[in-house]
Amino acid sequence: MTGYWPYRIAAFLSRALPERLAYWVGLRFADLFYRFDAHGRAAVKANLGRIFSARGVRPAEQALDGLARKTFQYFGKYLVDFFRFSRLTPEDIRERVSIEHWDYMEQALAMQRGVVLVSAHLGNWELGGAVIAGLGCTINAVVLPQRLEKLNQLFQGQRERRGLRVIPMGSSVFNLIRCLKKKECLALVADRDYTGTSDPVEFFGRPARMPVGPAWLSWRTGAPVLAGFLIREVDDTFLLRFYPPILPAQEESMEALRRRINVILEKEIAERPYQWFVFEPFWDLQRAGGGSGEPAVIPAAEAAGKDHDLPRPEKNP
Repeated sequence: MTGYWPYRIAAFLSRALPERLAYWVGLRFADLFYRFDAHGRAAVKANLGRIFSARGVRPAEQALDGLARKTFQYFGKYLVDFFRFSRLTPEDIRERVSIEHWDYMEQALAMQRGVVLVSAHLGNWELGGAVIAGLGCTINAVVLPQRLEKLNQLFQGQRERRGLRVIPMGSSVFNLIRCLKKKECLALVADRDYTGTSDPVEFFGRPARMPVGPAWLSWRTGAPVLAGFLIREVDDTFLLRFYPPILPAQEESMEALRRRINVILEKEIAERPYQWFVFEPFWDLQRAGGGSGEPAVIPAAEAAGKDHDLPRPEKNP
């Protein structure tokens, strides 16, 4: 979905309609896009096929059709959530969000080095940032500015109302490091390289240009990497899941750290591939990078990440 007015209309309907009706409308719009967006439909099916192939599964064509449509539908609900929910209170979170291993976040924060918080275009990564902010953490989110200024203001305003501090992609890497030095969380998604410059790594059995930024920032500053995902459940509640902190001082190299992140992404995406919102042929994009039109939190510091000759970080206390 591109252009200002489709998102403006989506924002109005998401906020004005009762929740169940808003989701129903979101599903119907998603079905329309699924029917008429042949390119996006084919891309989602190709991406799903690659994920299943890496697991040794050859899915039936009817199964791929059903999962592709489900991907569009879940994205329709994602858009409703993006515009409907502003700042989340602890009461809202207790009512709607199950939390798995918050203790991992506490462990990462206790290291007093800041936290490189990584996620993917999976489930509802935007709302995940709002949940963590609602639980009292300072979240600095690196985001992709939209080409249309009115659209950019629409997205940025929604994020700021949720308590997120927005850092546009392309900002100085020192601004990102400064957040970590202040012992805050720096949130990035780690499943899309928008620069097309990173070295390929294996992802679901094929080479892919995955972002260097999260691993580079962790390796450069000694901040732990914490992977977290907000996944939609069948009853439209959410599961916020964290993985154990990855400590750069315990990795052999920055590339090893990068691979650790990618393994977690593979595990989480493979569990619910229909909640991975990439509407372009992912592995074909790797030759040129490239972005997408949906609101997204994306990694920065990719150019800086090409410097592999970095000193080993100090041991975390």
